[in-house]
Amino acid sequence: MPEPAKRPGRRLAGGAIVATLLALVALPVYLLISPSWRPVALRLSCAVVVAFGCVHARRWARDALAAHPLSPLDAPPAPPPATVLDAGFCKLRGDLVASTRNRRYFDVILWPRLSALAEAELPYPAERRGVSRRGPSLHALEGIIARIERRP
Repeated sequence: MPEPAKRPGRRLAGGAIVATLLALVALPVYLLISPSWRPVALRLSCAVVVAFGCVHARRWARDALAAHPLSPLDAPPAPPPATVLDAGFCKLRGDLVASTRNRRYFDVILWPRLSALAEAELPYPAERRGVSRRGPSLHALEGIIARIERRP
């Protein structure tokens, strides 16, 4: 079954029938009210007709604008490409974060790697205050890595 917007003849005929019925109902009502209220009733009925016409015109304009595609200048900009990080960098970053959270991970996994990279004796980072299960801070790790990078 076609959409109502695709059947303008039926919509027009239906609107004419509704308008005729409203006029047939409004005429006796207009004649039955007192003459002092007739101008008010006429103005109210005209306001209702204008309001319905405005709603119809607004819908028509919105449908007409939606039918046309957007100009490339009016279209929203394309989203920026996602930043892709190197898998090795992500793994190293994950190792650093995990070693700050868990002292055993630092002792077993990261410290042997750092010692092998340094090829020399490195000062072992001090224990953190408080809970002893946490590894060294990122600041301490930064110092160790900077010392490894300064080697000759």
